[in-house]
This record gives sequence, structure tokens and C-alpha cells, in this order.
Amino acid sequence: MQKVIGEFEIKRIINADVEALWHETKEHSGITEDYFMEYFTGKEQGFAIEIKKVKLYKEPMCIKTDFQATPPQSFIYID
Repeated sequence: MQKVIGEFEIKRIINADVEALWHETKEHSGITEDYFMEYFTGKEQGFAIEIKKVKLYKEPMCIKTDFQATPPQSFIYID
């Protein structure tokens, strides 16, 4: 869709070995353990972002028009 639907504040960034990271984040990850472990295959450590506040926009913003960015980037940082 190439739309920005909201923003969030970062509470903290978690860095841990993959097994510990899963145990710390699994309740709120929104994914299965199989998917998580497949994503981190071959990695000893991983990172996760704990979200503090979420703000959903009433109207999604267009990446091209509103941010002058060229899709199909999976994400970009906008200050």
C-alpha cells in the first residue's frame, strides 16, 4: 500500500541471545515461535523494540507524496 499508518515511541531496545529474546518477547510478538526461530536462523543474538506509545493516523499518509520517498522500501526513518 506504500502508506504510513501511524508512529510510535521506543521504550527500549532489547538485545539478547535468540532463545532469551523469544522468552522475553513472545507474549507480545504477534508471531509464532517457529517464524521467530526461522528469522533468526544462524544468529546467536537478536534485537527487539519495545514500544511505549502508539499513535494511529486517521488518514494514512502516502510515502511518495507526503515524504518524497520512493517505495518499495520496507521502511525509512522520518524525523
